Amino acid sequence: MKTVCHVISGYFRNDARVFKRQCLSLKQEGFKVSILTNDGEPDDVLDGIKIYSCVKKWPRWKTLLFASYQFQKEAIEINADIYQLHSPELLPLAIKLKKLGKKVVYDAHEDMSAHILEKDWLPKFSRRFISIFISAYMNWVYKRIDEIVSPHLHVIKKINNDISKGILVANFPLIQQLDSEIIQNIKSRKPVVCYSGTVYNYSNQENIINALSSTKDVSYEVAGVIDDSYKNALLSLPCNDRVNFHGRINQLELRDLYLKSLIGIVIYDYKLNLGYNLGSFGTNKIFEYMEAGLPIICTDYILWQEIIEEYKCGVCVKPGDIESIASAINLINNDRDLATKMGNNSRKAAIEKFNWKTEKQKYVKVFHNL
Repeated sequence: MKTVCHVISGYFRNDARVFKRQCLSLKQEGFKVSILTNDGEPDDVLDGIKIYSCVKKWPRWKTLLFASYQFQKEAIEINADIYQLHSPELLPLAIKLKKLGKKVVYDAHEDMSAHILEKDWLPKFSRRFISIFISAYMNWVYKRIDEIVSPHLHVIKKINNDISKGILVANFPLIQQLDSEIIQNIKSRKPVVCYSGTVYNYSNQENIINALSSTKDVSYEVAGVIDDSYKNALLSLPCNDRVNFHGRINQLELRDLYLKSLIGIVIYDYKLNLGYNLGSFGTNKIFEYMEAGLPIICTDYILWQEIIEEYKCGVCVKPGDIESIASAINLINNDRDLATKMGNNSRKAAIEKFNWKTEKQKYVKVFHNL
């Protein structure tokens, strides 16, 4: 039995992409799968997958600089046949593992070289130099490892062009049972807009909350990790009495939130890390909303707008446009027949095309080929 170890830094051990999709898919295919993490929690077994934890949890800055050293001893002791690494700070470890004769796959969750250009905490004069250096180093590592996967189309195209490697593996959802009557009850649902996932400062939360003042009795439910200072700033805005921050919740609670909501919303700014106005297939939220049969309000990214227009399952808006956000909410809230059609179309899109089944086939093929 071939063994696979996922090495994760900066992600939850039950992360939706790493654990729910990738690890469980490999286990179903007959691989013996484990996870090595630095989250500081004790060793565990989740759904038959062994979780190994580094003894000490380091501050994030220290991990970014010395992650290879932090993970090296445990990674070598696990002695897997194949390792999949999930953060750029782990790339030095990839080289060490290759020297030991291991197969190595890297999951490019981010466009790191582009991401550096958007880091406000870095002096502007240094960003391009650092970005060029990181891009060159990553390509140097990419040439020496066995495969790269990523949910970002623009990242895969760049890697394909540079070194003729790279496979797109999108963050499409796992399909769960959903009775048609559940979508039909959209007509009677309370006017609830939901957002799930990490609450980034580029996710237009201020604009969404400010848009509530132009709606009638619409509430906003936010489920995901959020910095306390950012949360307090959002709660100082008008209509804060209509906003509820849940923090990070489990999958059952999240499912319950989706099935009680009228609209799923995700409005990111145009970010270089997300292909600017192209967008990405790496955002879980929009596809989870589809799977749950929710009408969607989202950024007018090229990739997302194509989906929305093809399936007529929501409304695209420009980030920062408060008036358009409010109009989209009102359109769906005030026309429940339209909302029901959008919900049904969302579910149809997920079942027909945007689900993990096809991505799983591409993903596990990588490991079978190794």
